[in-house]
Amino acid sequence: MTQLSSAVFLQIQNSKKPEQIISLVLDDLNDRFETQGLNVHFGVEEIRIDKTEFLQQMDEFAQVLSFLLETMSAAQDMNLPYGYQDRFDYGGRKYSLLKEDGNRVLRIMV
Repeated sequence: MTQLSSAVFLQIQNSKKPEQIISLVLDDLNDRFETQGLNVHFGVEEIRIDKTEFLQQMDEFAQVLSFLLETMSAAQDMNLPYGYQDRFDYGGRKYSLLKEDGNRVLRIMV
């Protein structure tokens, strides 16, 4: 991702560890959003979300990313390895988080 084609859209801060912040960056060239900071803080793949899907469900995706950030932090605090689940439930909805091109792609499952 080049600096010319991306812009920080929002930042999510860990409520228990304010120094842990991830950014969600808009990548206009590829029509998607991508996290920055998960690899730095937790050594896991960054997460991508389709631009249109994110804009339609912005609040929901922000809550899911916050939940993932806090669960990664809790695992780190307990010295446990963190691994993404390909499918998970949160807030009564089902999500997929499948590996694609070295990252994870977050989608709402229908």
